[in-house]
Amino acid sequence: MNKISFFILTVFAGFIFTACEDYLDKEVDTNLTGDAVFEDKNLAPGFLYNIYNHLLPGYNRFDGAMLAAGSDEAVHSNSASSIHMFNNGAVNPSANPDDIWDEMYTGIRKTNIFLEKLTTTIAETNSIPENDRPVMRGEALFLRAMFHFELVKRYRNIPYVDRVLTEETIGEIEQLPFDAVVEKIVNDCDSAFVYLPVSYDDANKGRAVRAAAAALKSRLLLYAASPLNNPDNDLAKWERAAEAAMLFRGQSGPSIGLESNFENVFKNPYSREVILATQAVNNNAFERANFPLSYGGSGFTNPSQALADAFDTRLGNTIYTDPNYDPENPYVDRDPRFYATILHNGAAFKGRQIQTYEGGRDGLLSAPTATKTGYYIRKFIDPAVDLDLGTTTRKPWIIFRYSEAFLNYAEAMNEANGPTIDVYNAVFELRRRNYVISSRARYPQGMSQDEMRTRLKRERMAELALEEHRFWDLRRWKDAETELNKPVQGMRILFNEADSTYQYNVFAVENRSFDPKFYWYPIPLKEELKGYVEQNAGW
Repeated sequence: MNKISFFILTVFAGFIFTACEDYLDKEVDTNLTGDAVFEDKNLAPGFLYNIYNHLLPGYNRFDGAMLAAGSDEAVHSNSASSIHMFNNGAVNPSANPDDIWDEMYTGIRKTNIFLEKLTTTIAETNSIPENDRPVMRGEALFLRAMFHFELVKRYRNIPYVDRVLTEETIGEIEQLPFDAVVEKIVNDCDSAFVYLPVSYDDANKGRAVRAAAAALKSRLLLYAASPLNNPDNDLAKWERAAEAAMLFRGQSGPSIGLESNFENVFKNPYSREVILATQAVNNNAFERANFPLSYGGSGFTNPSQALADAFDTRLGNTIYTDPNYDPENPYVDRDPRFYATILHNGAAFKGRQIQTYEGGRDGLLSAPTATKTGYYIRKFIDPAVDLDLGTTTRKPWIIFRYSEAFLNYAEAMNEANGPTIDVYNAVFELRRRNYVISSRARYPQGMSQDEMRTRLKRERMAELALEEHRFWDLRRWKDAETELNKPVQGMRILFNEADSTYQYNVFAVENRSFDPKFYWYPIPLKEELKGYVEQNAGW
């Protein structure tokens, strides 16, 4: 048998698995054979826990940038970052900053090895107790589905690998069409759902639960029903997506539900709204990259004017329909999510006010990486971090949170049946936590399907801002060739010292370009040259 060389890394620091404490920080002896690993009562479960490390983080993973800066949500102020390749058409089969092909198939191979050993070596030696094996099977099936989802949403037609490949069977790899891959992911999600528990005790936080399988299935089927993947608008696909979203919504309980305060979701790694997240490591890298300049940070992630405008007013209306909205005081009386997401001129932060006006200490052109849009990021930021003192904070990257269930359901139901009362109620249930008076959370009655669709897109942009949704939403809706061929805009603010007033002017920050071939990533050239996959159109 081939020797297996791998490292058992610290998985979900802070989400400690008590059964793993003896080996979490140890390197496994590379002279052990695969059977020796799976015969060991400590190393066998550790092999599974290690696979979680292949889940993709979202903080600063593109040379200090977030994926949001590759869409209309944000601008990255460091011109050297690879994220700009998405905005100027520089991605190609040999150069893609988000090429995760090898990473995901490595994770898939590990899950298949574990699933195979679970019924052979592990069962024969009882290195994992019989009662624990079904849950671990569910975790492995979920992770395999998750890795394939990350691939199919990027590359479209991919091989779905559900067994351990050898030199003899490697030639059996088959590139499947998108819909066939979707069905295989659904099957793995359904199987995982049966095996996974509703929740874990605190010692096992961070492992996949039943709601994670439901969340993945919901997101997958929403993508599959969307215009990019459903050009004939088969309403049965939208109905199926709505059913999956309803199952996702049904996973609420003592350990899962909406937080009463939106900002708390991103402050507390144990938030009941977080269903699955990456490891909660202690560092200050995100704050160092994104604090405004005068606070010692680099100010890299700059929300766009489009993102700022997506947030409603305090009365629950859009800024375009609320007669009380004042463009000369654009940051007054806005949806509370606005203040939890964006640092704007005059915002209170760490005991003083942000100054993004021209000439202000955090303003345009005040330094090479100062804001390019007139905004800085607030979401995910921990103000308690002191960069001078080197203090740190625990910051997992959220992969699934419960609020997505309401957005997925409302969108799928609207597309399948129009703006029924169920659509209105789903949005109300999500929005009401953000408004002091619940009635403000209600959408106006009598909207058409198109009007509701537009409103739901805005709602999704606001609720899920900067969380790696907008990049994919624009593609699945086929809106990218419209929205990403516009100049990204910001707010230039002039300060009048004579009367201490501000003048606000929307301006074009930079031009963007999007070719329709970018709806799908190019399959890596090295894989295409192997002859087992066909390249995507246009590449």
